[in-house]
Amino acid sequence: MSVETEQEIALLRERNSSLNILSEFAIALLRLRTREEVLWYTANEVVGQMGFADCVIYLWDSHKQLLIQQSAFGHKLDVQGVISNALELRLGEGIVGRAALRREVIIVNDLSGDAGYVVDLQESGSELAIPIIYSDQLIGVIDSENLEKNFYTPDRIKILTAVASMVAAKLAQTNLIDQLESSISELEYAKKLQSVLFNIAALTYEDENFFTVYERIHHLIAELLYAKSFFVAVYNDETRRIEFPYFVDERHPDLPADIGPIDTEMRGMSAWVIFNNTSLLLNREEIVERIERGDFELLGTIAESWLGVPINAGDDLKGALVVQTYSPLVEYLEKDRELLSFVSRHVSNLLKRKVTEKKLQHLALHDALTGLANRTLFLDRVAHALKKQDRQGQRLCAVLYMDVDLFKTINDRYGHAVGDALLTQFGRLLTQQTRQLDTVARLGGDEFALFLEDIESQETAVQLADRIILALQQPIAANEVLIICSTSIGIAFATDTAISASEIIRRADAAMYQAKSAGRGHYQLYDPLLDRANVRDLVLGEEIHTALSEQQFVLHYQPVMNVATGVAVGFEALLRWLHPLKSWIPPNEFIDYAEKHRLIEKIDRYVLRQALQQMRAWREQTGVSPKVSVNISGRHFASPEFIDTVLALLHEFKIEPNTLGIEITERAVIEKFAIAQNNIQVLQKNHVRVLLDDFGTGYSSLNYLHQLTLDVIKIDRTFVKGSRGSKQDNPIVNSIVALASAMNLTVVAEGVETQDELMVLRDAGCDLCQGFYFSKALPADQAIAYFLTHQDLNTAASH
Repeated sequence: MSVETEQEIALLRERNSSLNILSEFAIALLRLRTREEVLWYTANEVVGQMGFADCVIYLWDSHKQLLIQQSAFGHKLDVQGVISNALELRLGEGIVGRAALRREVIIVNDLSGDAGYVVDLQESGSELAIPIIYSDQLIGVIDSENLEKNFYTPDRIKILTAVASMVAAKLAQTNLIDQLESSISELEYAKKLQSVLFNIAALTYEDENFFTVYERIHHLIAELLYAKSFFVAVYNDETRRIEFPYFVDERHPDLPADIGPIDTEMRGMSAWVIFNNTSLLLNREEIVERIERGDFELLGTIAESWLGVPINAGDDLKGALVVQTYSPLVEYLEKDRELLSFVSRHVSNLLKRKVTEKKLQHLALHDALTGLANRTLFLDRVAHALKKQDRQGQRLCAVLYMDVDLFKTINDRYGHAVGDALLTQFGRLLTQQTRQLDTVARLGGDEFALFLEDIESQETAVQLADRIILALQQPIAANEVLIICSTSIGIAFATDTAISASEIIRRADAAMYQAKSAGRGHYQLYDPLLDRANVRDLVLGEEIHTALSEQQFVLHYQPVMNVATGVAVGFEALLRWLHPLKSWIPPNEFIDYAEKHRLIEKIDRYVLRQALQQMRAWREQTGVSPKVSVNISGRHFASPEFIDTVLALLHEFKIEPNTLGIEITERAVIEKFAIAQNNIQVLQKNHVRVLLDDFGTGYSSLNYLHQLTLDVIKIDRTFVKGSRGSKQDNPIVNSIVALASAMNLTVVAEGVETQDELMVLRDAGCDLCQGFYFSKALPADQAIAYFLTHQDLNTAASH
């Protein structure tokens, strides 16, 4: 068989195959419904099966005035079957653009000589572009390229031209069907719009919070246009920033809708809409262009299409409704802008009425300073929840009652403006720590309350109290003044259905005062025994008076040791109560009561007298005079007669002043700073040492330390406990020791219990320490014996 015959047979087979494919295509067109189905079937099942190396179908976008790649076969598809880097061409641009412009088939057998050739993903040898025309209207272009030159024979051109004609007819048919369906949709759409506007108006008469209103508006707008990403932007006049009280993003469907971003700089597109009071419709390219021009700043991911319209509910609410899409298949048009603007006017009217209602309600039921619920609203919320608990048997309810510890001192020191700012910030802190359904209230003065409804267990309330106390360890900025404060919290639970709102609040109040008496910065659960506290207080007061007169109070002495040498250098005198019936009573069971009822000064004078008397006895018995420090209350230290009392007792017992130390706490210093500072200076002029106890646990230690002429600071046991390892592992201890060294202060570490802790203190350069590692507090006779057996024989007489 000759070569010519074989070529003719191959050509016939190719023609028959192409005709069969065209026949199947004609049948397939009957079942293909959408434009996308037609285009992809044409490229892959028709052209792709006819021996062509590749095929790309462009459609004419009359709105953009561009030819856009819509379907393909061959090298234009990536591994997922998606078009890679879809081209967009103008009329007349490239061979495809020429075919569209001239409405005629363009064939280039040798692309190397064509100056207008637009290279797509790779260079080809020849190209064929056939316009898709129906009734003289341009629909698109079928384009094919091949690596070979002169690939497109007349037969192949005829076949592809036939395909283009069939595609044109089918696309015209689908367009007509789309138009009919669009007309029907417009009628249905008009009815739907009327229904949506009616439902928006109806929201005025429903008692819903703003989040629920926004959520309902979102669902209604979603009936009219694509709104998988929808948010409400609002200008907050107080914080001067754009907030998003309702924010739904289709890329983050799991995020709660009530936690949106914040535009602190007010440079986003939503801010532009709000401040210009003008709608804004942009596609991706326009967004990028205006960002580069400096009109906006990008917040989040750039959308493919973005539409925002202003809402204006008077001076109290200015904002925007925004929809956006990340899909290139969805684009908002001018009609969508008109629609959303129309809807927004109805939304503005709705929100204006809602704002007015809420404002009136807020004024009646909220605190003017903090904006929190007032006592009336709080009582109502608690009463309502207790009734619901009785009817429905829901889980626990709890009230947390608290105030700002030492608020009067802070208010007097910094002024009422700072005090008011502190209360406002304190209220915000409470709000941040609670759930949305919880109620935060200011009941008056510096007293606040929280109501927790439907909690799982008592532990929920306890954990909240812990979080609040922990949060207050950070300074609060009040009118540019950094204040460290604490709170005492009382917690009461609705444990029975018969309890009233006022009763559970009273119980929480009682528990708060018990927490405050425990030393502030604590919480206390309500205990029915608290209601008998007044009776116990009367008994305790009488017993303290008796203990003072009968000398039931005794002093034990804990040795203070030199870290480097292990030599005992003195003692801290610690108070013990040997009750005739109750045996030993620890100080924490009576000191707070004594402070509260002004008995602490009597106890302080008693302790000073007992300590100095014992120091004289030791000197007479042994010839040595150990240094002894005595703890003095803040109230007594700041009293006018304190200095005279100390000096008189030193004179009475003929004790060298430099052997006596007065220990005071940071709280004692800050509460009456000027008096404390003066008394410290007077004591030191008379050679009495002053020690700052529990350093680092109270107020702003560093703020006051440099203003005081102290002799010793005592590191609180909390910084020592558990210390081990290298010097670098204990930065707090190292920092305190370094600070004291720089200020020429002696450092005493309290609560040393292990050798590891001692080694850490020794490595840090700490001077002195005390704790159970050496000895507990001892009775006077055992204490002096310990002292004498822990002396350097060469220096014993000097300590």
